[in-house]
Amino acid sequence: MGGSRLERLAPLAGALFGVVIAIGVVAGGEPLDSDASAEEVIKHYDDGKFIIGIIMLALGAILFMFFAATLRKHLIASGPEWLGSLGFGGAIVFAVGMGGFASSQFALVDAADQKNLAAAQALNLIDSNNFPPAVIGISVFLLATAWHVLSSRSLPRWIGWMSLVIGILALLGPLGILAFLLLAPWSFIVGIVLYRRGAASVSPVAA
Repeated sequence: MGGSRLERLAPLAGALFGVVIAIGVVAGGEPLDSDASAEEVIKHYDDGKFIIGIIMLALGAILFMFFAATLRKHLIASGPEWLGSLGFGGAIVFAVGMGGFASSQFALVDAADQKNLAAAQALNLIDSNNFPPAVIGISVFLLATAWHVLSSRSLPRWIGWMSLVIGILALLGPLGILAFLLLAPWSFIVGIVLYRRGAASVSPVAA
C-alpha cells in the first residue's frame, strides 16, 4: 500500500525539479564570461550564495532522475519501448552534466575562498565550457519524448510539440540556455500531467 502510494507520487519529482532548478538559477546569478580576469572570478565567487545554487543543482539532478524514470515507465507502457529507453538514456547524460556543473561551481567557490587566482581563472574557463554533456542529454531526452508523444499520443500532443521545440533549442548554440531554462516549467507541467493521470487511473479501482 505504502509503496504504491509513493509510486503514484513519483511524477511530482518533475514538479519539484522545476521549483528546485528555479531556486538554483536565482541563487547562482549571472554567470561570468569565460575571459573574466582572475580578480573578477575571485570577487564573483567569494559569496556564500553559490553554495545554495550548488546544492540545488545536485538535488535537481536527483529529482530529475526519479521523474525521468516515471516518464520512461509511462512511455514504455503506451508506445514504442525503444523511444522511452532512449529518452531515459538522455536523462542520465543530462544528470551527469548537471553534476559537472555542480562540481565546477564548487571548485570555483573553493578557489575563491583560498584566493587562488590561477586556479580560479582556469576553473572559470572550464565552467564556461562544460555544457556539451548537458546539451546532448537534454536534447536526446526531449526529442525522444517528442517523437513518442507525437507518434503514439502517450501524452497530450501539445506536450510533444513543446518537447520538440525545446529539444531543438538545446542544439542552437547560445540559444541552448533557453532550453535549460524552459526545462524547469516543462518538467513541472509534465510531472503534474503524469500525476493526474495516475490518480485518475487509481480512483475507479479505489471506488
